[in-house]
Amino acid sequence: MSPGKIAKLNSDRIIEIATAFHLSKILFVGVEFDVFSIIGNAKLTPAEVAGKCYLPLRSATRLLNGLTAINLLKYKNGKYFNTPVSLAYLVKGKPDYLGGLMVAYDKMLYGRWGELAEATKNDSYGRVFGPKGDTIGNISVNPEIAKAAIAAQHAYSVKPAEELAGSFNFSKYKHLLDLGGGSGIISVMAAKKHPKLKATIFDFPPVCKVAEGTIANYKMNGRVKTHPGNILKDPFPQGADLILISGILDGYNEENCRKMINKAYDYLPKGGAIILKESIVSDDRTGPLFPVLFSIALMIETEGGDSRSRGEMTGWLKDAGFKNISFKTMTKLSGKFRNLGYVTGVK
Repeated sequence: MSPGKIAKLNSDRIIEIATAFHLSKILFVGVEFDVFSIIGNAKLTPAEVAGKCYLPLRSATRLLNGLTAINLLKYKNGKYFNTPVSLAYLVKGKPDYLGGLMVAYDKMLYGRWGELAEATKNDSYGRVFGPKGDTIGNISVNPEIAKAAIAAQHAYSVKPAEELAGSFNFSKYKHLLDLGGGSGIISVMAAKKHPKLKATIFDFPPVCKVAEGTIANYKMNGRVKTHPGNILKDPFPQGADLILISGILDGYNEENCRKMINKAYDYLPKGGAIILKESIVSDDRTGPLFPVLFSIALMIETEGGDSRSRGEMTGWLKDAGFKNISFKTMTKLSGKFRNLGYVTGVK
């Protein structure tokens, strides 16, 4: 390395990464004290925010300055106000409010990430949702845990659901079977955009209860139903010619992922199709950033989960017998950071 290049090196990137947890915690505390909702469309002084948040002026001002430094608030003429992104995603009552997700990151995941060294040393997962066992196991049996877990994910699932409903041609099919459908938002959005489509959400009983609320909220009871069960152990409800597996393969090991896909192939009629939607990690598993981080999170909280790549999902579909396999990215409404995409195949 030349002397010139050595002179240009500094520790900025290392320090930036090392202090990244400061940024996330400032955001979480801002949500906890509802700073963004309290400010809303107004411009408030530190004393006004402190009073409305029931916080001491000194610490409230430090928090406000921190939120300003990470570009979630703006400051001018002695007053703080929300940025457009904060108004859209961090103010209660907004359709895309992500506060519930921030609470989940803070209260359920933040501490577990502090135990990453132990999890890595022992190659072990631990409790995130529920008293013991992995996240999926707790969600499957506990209504309160299911409600909390699904609520945390629902808000940031709406845009991807809208995008998938417009990206994939659901109109070619009559009945969608949504395996592990969670809140039900994808089935709801698909049925909403395609008036002739019916959908069945097949998930654990506590999760189906949550999905029924989503269905009712969107007034889709006539065409979207739930069917409680275990997607690995129980027969699929009959009548579908299209299967969706969205954000489910990442929670299971390869053996169970293949089992789901083989089961789907055996179930579908000739000409039926399958959609596998995930946050896509590269085939060498070193990027992009979010799927790699998510892979580590899944190591921490599930027994066999991992981020999924386009290559491995394509291979699983081919091995099961699916043809006409294709892939699409999802960035128009979903954004680029999560690197969402889906692989499709036809029987």
